[in-house]
Amino acid sequence: MKIQKLGLLLWPLLLTNRATVAASAQQVQPPPHYVSDNNSGDRGGTTTRGMNRENPRTTSTEPLNSCADSLSAALGQGTPEFPCWAVIRTTERWNKAAIVSGLQPGSDSNVTLPKYGPSSFNFTVAGLSGFSFPDASPGKAYGGVAAAAGMLSRRRWRIMAEDGGGLADFQLGGPHLVGLNRSALRATGEITSRWTWQGSATNTYGTDATRVVAPLDFRQVGDAEAPAVDTVVYGLHSGRITTGEEGAKLRFDDSRRSLWDFSATHTYTQYNADNFLVQTARSRVEYLHALTPAMALGVYGNGEHQTGPLDCSLGGAGLRWVSEWGQHTSLNVTSGLSGASTSCGKRAQFIGAAALYTQLGRSTDLYLTGGRDLSDGIFEHSVFLNTGALGLRHSFHRLADTRVSLNGIQGADPKQSFHGTFVDGSLHYLMPLGFSQELEIRHYEVAGTPTNNRTIAVITLWWTPRRAGEADSAPASSK
Repeated sequence: MKIQKLGLLLWPLLLTNRATVAASAQQVQPPPHYVSDNNSGDRGGTTTRGMNRENPRTTSTEPLNSCADSLSAALGQGTPEFPCWAVIRTTERWNKAAIVSGLQPGSDSNVTLPKYGPSSFNFTVAGLSGFSFPDASPGKAYGGVAAAAGMLSRRRWRIMAEDGGGLADFQLGGPHLVGLNRSALRATGEITSRWTWQGSATNTYGTDATRVVAPLDFRQVGDAEAPAVDTVVYGLHSGRITTGEEGAKLRFDDSRRSLWDFSATHTYTQYNADNFLVQTARSRVEYLHALTPAMALGVYGNGEHQTGPLDCSLGGAGLRWVSEWGQHTSLNVTSGLSGASTSCGKRAQFIGAAALYTQLGRSTDLYLTGGRDLSDGIFEHSVFLNTGALGLRHSFHRLADTRVSLNGIQGADPKQSFHGTFVDGSLHYLMPLGFSQELEIRHYEVAGTPTNNRTIAVITLWWTPRRAGEADSAPASSK
């Protein structure tokens, strides 16, 4: 009887305690995760895809790092402190096709910054040699490269900068001293908890022939990297080239599931020997909303104007669709219709881009991209440019990785069209004492210019001075 009475007394307490525990469990249960969460670059305790974009693989069982190009690997990039070269240099053209982090409309690096972020600096040097195969004019090149990257981070803003340049003795019909320099600057910050900003500038200057053997320029696609869209035309011009882009973007987080983007960019392409200069200005307003945790839909309005011999003006609107399947597959599609000036050819022009990224395994990345936009002068006689690319990268533990890519572009003006392809295969591996080496086979081909079709082998040996803390761990990682 006493036990029964005691049970009757304790029963209400047990019910109350169970209700309290259930309520507490409901309070701490994580909220649904939307693809729109990724674009803000959450720096909380949980790792989001927005963070993984800059450092998706960090454990000892994962590949070398998230950067596919040997320059970024030599600089120790692919971490939050050192984003890949492709992240810093990604331009507005690739913003439209890059998946990067779900609802993220491009390479807008995490603008929700850590309260106390470290500042970093690193540099590397390299020697390279290249020679052409019998399908083109015999030629050789020997040269050196130096590059430096730095990041300055504060509570409400962050600046990333990188510069790489080199000289080479290009022996084709006699010795020729050639040089090339690429630089990039990207700054991100927050004005309030809802308003964030981004500014960027990129530049390439030098002898066009140098690009044939110099380290390739890369852009970000998902968690992978891809050769830049203009890789196909490397070496087509006898003189110097100057290309670049400046851009600014303002973002407003309307809610947890939607945002507004306001952006403006200016690009330029100049071929000195041909007295050729094309400039392109773009503006864009975009609204994106997450319909489900794995799918988002957006609408945008845009205006573009291309000057010079490829004069053309566009104005229109379009849609964006973003979808994710788990943490390893993403699809980003934009499609729009623009009214065009008479110099563009047809009075209605289709503009769009698409990119598919998937991780086939813990060590293999696959990407597929395509798009159509103003040419920015990449092809000297083309108002519009159609692009397509397919690439695969596989890493062997943390010591080596290999990649292969197929890239094609097709340019058109109202009277004629041009097309070309670029095929690249690479093996990159680490060596002791801060050295690493890359072996590449590159094939360039542009219809109508058989003298510029060539297959080239490039060997690059990198050396990066190690910090004191890395000296002891370096031998172990290279066993």
